[in-house]
Amino acid sequence: MNTIGPVLITGGTGFLGRALTEKLLSKGETVVTMDLTAPANPPAPPGLIRETGDIRDNTALRRIAETHGIRAIVHLAALVIPDCRAKPVLGAEVNVIGQLNIFELARDLQIRRLVHASSAAARPRGPLDSPANLYGAYKRCCEDIAKVYYMDYGVPSVGLRPNVVYGPGRELGETAAITLAMRAAAENRAYELPFRGEMCFQHVDEVTDIFLRCLYVENDVPVVSDLTTQTRSIDDVIAAILAVHPDSRITAANVHRAAPEGLDNGPLRKLLGDWSTVSLEEGTRRTLAAFAPD
Repeated sequence: MNTIGPVLITGGTGFLGRALTEKLLSKGETVVTMDLTAPANPPAPPGLIRETGDIRDNTALRRIAETHGIRAIVHLAALVIPDCRAKPVLGAEVNVIGQLNIFELARDLQIRRLVHASSAAARPRGPLDSPANLYGAYKRCCEDIAKVYYMDYGVPSVGLRPNVVYGPGRELGETAAITLAMRAAAENRAYELPFRGEMCFQHVDEVTDIFLRCLYVENDVPVVSDLTTQTRSIDDVIAAILAVHPDSRITAANVHRAAPEGLDNGPLRKLLGDWSTVSLEEGTRRTLAAFAPD
């Protein structure tokens, strides 16, 4: 099988980064992860190179890319909603300046395979027709950066907008609560989800598959797309948990979380065609199985 790498994954020790690294290694790719701090992990398996660096440091980023001959990039490094709310300037530096540095790198090294994580939070909504938080505002800016780098320099990219990604290993961010509730059920603990509402619940296996397919497809234009469009409710999540663990003690607070508006994965369908979906019920079953006591 032909490889496309070496592949740089920024934020490689995060939830999605770990899943993507494992899948890429299984395909025979060389993977270079870049994170702010060294991970407390066992020795790297064959094909994996771990680097430390700040996404805001263009010099360090370029050194890592040139040292390892990077030919493809998955850009995941970012601060999530609570961190952007608590530290707005740092959030802008990491999320926006980091995006600029990645696209400068792709431009300079003529990297044609670039997938970056946006978010459904980037979609304008509500009476002000605006992203609901600073994280979403930064991600919207990053989407526009990708388009301008194509218009000005011909850099192609795929920007993907996950909504609520769940599965084993998801611990950070507001919507990590979905995974934490499933873990609590598997461990026979009570847990209160901090919100209600309707969302697109996307299991990590499906999300990983989409990211990888975007990385391997030949794409000559900038694409920005939602991933899935079917919304389900928090009550559906609780029902899916109860179907696997009938004695679960999972409840939800009476706090409404706004649903994403105008979801559209048409650009992604045009790029990839169809893919194997993971239903909420199946994803819940997989997640609870992963958390089951040995």
